[in-house]
Amino acid sequence: MTTANQSAGGATLATKDTTNDDVSPKRTKVLFIGGMGRSGSTLIEKLINELPATRSVGETLHLWERGVVAQERCGCGQTFGECPFWSAVGEQAFGGWDNIAVDDVIDMRYKLDRSRRFGSILKAVRSGVLDSEQEKYVSYYHRLLDAAASIPHGPSSNQPPVLLESSKHVSTAGLLAAGPHLDVRVLHVVRDPRGVAHSWTKKVERPETAGKLMPRYRPSRTALRWVTDNSAFDILGRTVPTLRLRYESFLENPVQSLTDIADFVGVELDAGDLDFIDGPNVQLSKTMHSASGNPMRFTSGDSLTLRQDEAWRSKLSAPNKALVTTMTLPSLLRYGYPIK
Repeated sequence: MTTANQSAGGATLATKDTTNDDVSPKRTKVLFIGGMGRSGSTLIEKLINELPATRSVGETLHLWERGVVAQERCGCGQTFGECPFWSAVGEQAFGGWDNIAVDDVIDMRYKLDRSRRFGSILKAVRSGVLDSEQEKYVSYYHRLLDAAASIPHGPSSNQPPVLLESSKHVSTAGLLAAGPHLDVRVLHVVRDPRGVAHSWTKKVERPETAGKLMPRYRPSRTALRWVTDNSAFDILGRTVPTLRLRYESFLENPVQSLTDIADFVGVELDAGDLDFIDGPNVQLSKTMHSASGNPMRFTSGDSLTLRQDEAWRSKLSAPNKALVTTMTLPSLLRYGYPIK
């Protein structure tokens, strides 16, 4: 059975009734941050990472290519091979990164971890049984995430952390949630599709590379992806515990939103744990050892000012606004966004 509730922070909870499930407390707990890219997930991840007993690992979907092979920079600023956290993870999980056939993992990723395979992935989620290929592929993530949770992490080391995995893809979320090994909950982040469409038209450099840009999409393609990606997370949320959060609601009340998220993943907050937020001002202190993701992940120990990003209202052309609104209309209304 699935229940849904609306919280004060604008987050919608849709969670499977696990009253009779045999849930082992030893399972690595993962908060999977999913949704359409450019929906504010990196900012949300950074603030969740400030909570006690949480640890960001970024987009592990891209770890194999961008980290192990290309040796791009971790969120801490060091290259993947130089980062002490990822070096320790690789040693504990695989006896060193050189001991895995990384090309095979990448090949499996492009074959199995795709939106077009969502039907077979959803079947595995509902049955709790992966097929042999899926099981082999996901086993790498089991070892990776178990190791990431076991590395000592300061004052909260008396309890294993909740890992923040932000690959965003619904296929990855489903594969990680299938089977009994990981305790996966999904934070489904939704943003106004017109803001998302505008963001995907902008030139954004990836600072961990030599001048490479993040991909850019036409508003029509973004609108289609916005509908299909979010709809798939709605479907997955009927089986996997899911908390839906509108990006705009998060910016309006980050304290309430973080309180809802902490409750959702079972992180107990003490007085003062949210003092790093003072109105719209945020003071970051924790480093993100994120394997891949938005360039914002490189900011740490910095002050941020939270504000609604509504540049799309003036910079997205009227025809494109109308096009995106029309293409996304049913979902737009379902998530509570205005037509105009």
